[in-house]
Amino acid sequence: MSAAAKPVRRVALLPVVAGVALAVLALRLPEMAVAVTRYLPAANSARAAEPAAPAPAPAPAPVPAAAAPAATPTPAFDPDKLTPGEIDVLQNLAKRRAELDTRARELDSREALMAAAEARIDKKLAEIKEAEARLAAATASRSAEDEAQIARLVKVYETMKPADAANIFNTLDFPVLIEVAGRMKEAKIAPVLAAMDPEAAKALTVALARRRGSESAPAAAGSGG
Repeated sequence: MSAAAKPVRRVALLPVVAGVALAVLALRLPEMAVAVTRYLPAANSARAAEPAAPAPAPAPAPVPAAAAPAATPTPAFDPDKLTPGEIDVLQNLAKRRAELDTRARELDSREALMAAAEARIDKKLAEIKEAEARLAAATASRSAEDEAQIARLVKVYETMKPADAANIFNTLDFPVLIEVAGRMKEAKIAPVLAAMDPEAAKALTVALARRRGSESAPAAAGSGG
């Protein structure tokens, strides 16, 4: 047999094999049906006996952001709900407040009295200063008048005769005599002293010397400095 004849023979056998297989399958179909009928209830029973798979856990709910706490309303004041301790505290506070108010009123009254006293003192000081000013003005005016009067007397005694002036000097008050004689020129007072009573002339001479010494001492001290 040649090589070209072998393939043609194999191809012709394929329909025969297929037909045989179909015939065998047709013969076995009843047996396969019975086996499937027996197997299905057993398989269903085994599947029912298996524990059910746990259901997936639900996803956790998102946690909401913390909300700001709501403001607690202030309860209304109810005096009937006060405890004895709270009542004592309130009474003590009221008593302390009354004491402070009384003390404040006393301080205000004292301040008012002090202000009035200071006003009276200031007024009195002003009156005293005014009186001192008037007194100083009167003294200055009187001093000026006294100086003018003494100056007139000095001029009168210097123009008088020494004997006449001596008779008057013997009777004058010693303070006035010293003021007048102390202001007279030495050429004018010398003959008057000679005509005066010796005791009076001696006392006047000593007083004039002391006065002129006391007047020259400050002048000498000022010139020495």
